Amino acid sequence: MLLPIGHGGLVATVDGRGPYRVTDAKKLATDALALHAGRIPIDENHATDLAAPEGRPAPARGWATQLEVRADGIYGRVEWSEPGAALLAERAYRFISPVLIHDKSGAVLDMPRASLTNTPNLRGMAALNSQQENDPMDLLAQLRKLLGMADDADAESVMAKVKSMCGTDTSMNAIATAAGLKAGASGEQIVQAITALSTAADREAATTIAALQSEVRDLGTRLAAVTTTAARERATAFVDGAIREGRVGVKPMREHYISRHAASAEGAADVEKEIGALPKLGPSGTTGDPPPVVKDGKVALNAEQKNIAALLGISEDAYAKTLASEAAES
Repeated sequence: MLLPIGHGGLVATVDGRGPYRVTDAKKLATDALALHAGRIPIDENHATDLAAPEGRPAPARGWATQLEVRADGIYGRVEWSEPGAALLAERAYRFISPVLIHDKSGAVLDMPRASLTNTPNLRGMAALNSQQENDPMDLLAQLRKLLGMADDADAESVMAKVKSMCGTDTSMNAIATAAGLKAGASGEQIVQAITALSTAADREAATTIAALQSEVRDLGTRLAAVTTTAARERATAFVDGAIREGRVGVKPMREHYISRHAASAEGAADVEKEIGALPKLGPSGTTGDPPPVVKDGKVALNAEQKNIAALLGISEDAYAKTLASEAAES
């Protein structure tokens, strides 16, 4: 609020000056903006009138760029500077006090500037902070923009445009029927019905999605089991085949080789390579190489057998015992 206007255009003061009168509020608002290039300055504590003549700073903290006449006075849309916005945010001032130019009879002719203050001299001034939320001017400006209307379109024009876009009673009845309501249902009832339908659809969709997710998890578990079983069967077939071929050292390490082979493709390749490098026992149960030499009750390994032990990652003594065990079984 920039200027409170009472009954009959009266502008009452606290200190008894005046009273002043506004004969045509719309004309005053229009003329004030035109006279001051569309930007009415707002300073602090009337610094322009009190501090500036003494050479002290009197910066504007905002500029009223639009004026609107309402039932209780003239209101302005203000473009605040950063310091001005900070003052409002911290609630440093509660009111705006205008400077009025009037003739001898008290008729207000101009409103060249205004000031942030906590002690306004005009009666009926609305507090600044009460205007910060749900500002009708702000809503009206937003509606003008959304509807593609001119910035000076009045409230009646905006409301007429909104009503024309809301559709006829026939279209509302059609929506109500589609939502399962009777013709003539209120807008609130229609909104509630559509919301309920949407919620029900969301619940059904959520149930379907949960069922699909459960099925996918079950399929994944079964696929993993089948894959593991198949890998185990391939590993067993390969290792047992190597044992039948007479590959030296495979039989006592059967489970070790099967586990490694079934674990991964890389493990299978490594096992097949290792076992493929092992010698085979001949028809008589011996390898093609000279048999191990028994010395002091122990099997002596030849050079190739030592290499095999190293390839298997076991000690020569352990491999010698394995060979001795296989020879005894055959």
